[in-house]
Amino acid sequence: MSAPEGRIVLIAGEGALPVEIARRLHERGTPPVVVTLRGDDGAFAPWSEAVVRLRFPSLGRVVREARRRGAERLIMAGHIAKRTIYLLPALFDPLTRSVLSATPRDDHALLGSIVKAFEREGIAVLPYWQILPEFLAPEGRLGSRAPTEAELQDVRYGAEVLSVTLPCSFGQALVVADRAVVAVEAMEGTDAMIGRCGALSGRGVVVKMMRSDQDLRYDLPTVGPGTVASMRRAGLTCLAVEAGRTLIVDPDRTIRDADAQGIAIWGIGGTAACPSS
Repeated sequence: MSAPEGRIVLIAGEGALPVEIARRLHERGTPPVVVTLRGDDGAFAPWSEAVVRLRFPSLGRVVREARRRGAERLIMAGHIAKRTIYLLPALFDPLTRSVLSATPRDDHALLGSIVKAFEREGIAVLPYWQILPEFLAPEGRLGSRAPTEAELQDVRYGAEVLSVTLPCSFGQALVVADRAVVAVEAMEGTDAMIGRCGALSGRGVVVKMMRSDQDLRYDLPTVGPGTVASMRRAGLTCLAVEAGRTLIVDPDRTIRDADAQGIAIWGIGGTAACPSS
């Protein structure tokens, strides 16, 4: 993807993905203005035009920074702890309060309302996957080990369950063992869900997919080395993700770590992938 014209604001959540996006934008000649709640905001310094650290979520502050710096484009990437949306309303600015008060707190509805709020302010939200298309999971086997037939049966069962839970705005990922659901992801995130499984089953597969009507500009399911490390600790042996609609952060390291632990990685096909840029 060629560098987008004009300045870009990057709302950076936790994880390696926002830092990688900032680096890619810098390489393309468009270092972003980073707005973040992260404590390690120094990770963005080499790749950004400026770093603005917030104590609390503030959509109004993002809009003001964009206008002050002449930025008309914005990228949202990375995990933001859901507990932040349950802070006291008095801690939020008026724009953030108005979005939260009018919107259910599930990811699909909340992120959609945030995007619409930025668009009303004349700020376009960009699809971050176009900046690193090689991070999109391909179909089929990704590492040295293919899933066993028993693991594939659990993957197929998990995909069937997700087809029911995803439209209800929960269950982007789950763990299945012997065609039984061990755990379902809610607000805690995939790694925390995996962490619960060690004491519950000590084995199984992780299946992670995206709801069919999800906006491809933001919140694509994401896995990476941390996912593999969590699986190793919990005794899980196969990671199945939706091909073309899941980002694998640092794919070479993720696959290398999975191979070292005997964990199979599988790209589930048969769904509509992100369109080519």
